[in-house]
Amino acid sequence: MGKDEIIINELNKTKLTYAVSLIDRLVMSKDLNKINNDLHNVWRICGFKSREKFETLFKSYKGYSLGDYCKKLNPNCNC
Repeated sequence: MGKDEIIINELNKTKLTYAVSLIDRLVMSKDLNKINNDLHNVWRICGFKSREKFETLFKSYKGYSLGDYCKKLNPNCNC
């Protein structure tokens, strides 16, 4: 693995950690109707170039899809 790849992997890991912290807070929000819209924008806020890249990395990091992860944290969530 080259130096550039190592840096990119570390950057993606940092962005993903930030995204997970945002998702954890959003899912536990009291405004259940707003959660879905906010979750669809987390990938942008965290600096990922595409939603697909974010969701692929999220699933490999957490072992769940974003939707499954949200439902696990808050079964009442509309995500």
